[in-house]
Amino acid sequence: MFFTPEIVISLLIDTLSLLLLAIAFVVAVRILLWFDYGSDTSRQYALERQSYLASTIVAFVLAVKIPAIFYFIYTLDRLSLVIPGAMCAAGVVTANEYGVWLFMLKIVNIYLFGLWLVLHIADLHTSNYHYTRAKFAFFLLIFILVLLEFVLELLYFGHLDISQVVSCCGTLFNRAAHSPLALVAAIDPKVIAGAFYALYAALLIAALAKKEWLFSLLSLLFLPAATVALIFFFSPYIYELPTHHCPFCILQPEYHYIGYLLYALLFIGTFLGIASAFWPKWMKKPLNLWIPFGFDTLFVGIVSFYVLYYYYQNHVWLL
Repeated sequence: MFFTPEIVISLLIDTLSLLLLAIAFVVAVRILLWFDYGSDTSRQYALERQSYLASTIVAFVLAVKIPAIFYFIYTLDRLSLVIPGAMCAAGVVTANEYGVWLFMLKIVNIYLFGLWLVLHIADLHTSNYHYTRAKFAFFLLIFILVLLEFVLELLYFGHLDISQVVSCCGTLFNRAAHSPLALVAAIDPKVIAGAFYALYAALLIAALAKKEWLFSLLSLLFLPAATVALIFFFSPYIYELPTHHCPFCILQPEYHYIGYLLYALLFIGTFLGIASAFWPKWMKKPLNLWIPFGFDTLFVGIVSFYVLYYYYQNHVWLL
């Protein structure tokens, strides 16, 4: 393993987060074994107090992990300066067999943390700690996945070889690449864009009909659909280059860091959309479907602007 300041900071953040979650893990196990709201023993009172501590820890770690994933992407981007062949984070994350799995698990864990927070908010609005056992049972799963994420991160950074040439983003996202992405790259970009806009229209219909479960399912589908559309249809319009399909280069300063805004809008919109199905109906302030749809709309509006602006300037479609 070689170290850069970015790697040290990233590992330090995840190490401290894991140590805090280990405290919450111990409390969670105790709650699952002995928590009984109907009991008036001293142990029960202690468990109720400890549940607040553990819940605060989990919420704090979620607040840390959201900016941490963007810092992780920044770290990958900085590593592209020292790893031969890498032009951006895309080449770095595929430098060994652990990178892609690590990146995907980081995203999944944030969504799970967010769903845990929804369950926690529901628990706070009950008078008998109705969801306490459920939320800490769910947390045990999250803790295992966070531990797996930490192990993968150690393996990933430990197996980075700065003397080995890696593939650049220009070869990773084309039809000749030997990866599942090559199958997607073979699809007509107009078909990908059509499916993206059709799914967005379906979200609008679900919001108008106030169908939370349908909106949640569509939001779950919208995340990968929007990512694929961003890579294979919208990115070339952002780069103004038909062969450039990288999802990481839009994070660069020459593109005004627009990728950070796009990914933030996409993650917030899809998470709130997914969470809408799990939001208790009896809450005083139910989750309004127009809130996640608003974030989705901002994402769709920005990526569509690049397409229309390119056509306005050149009077021709790029794809």
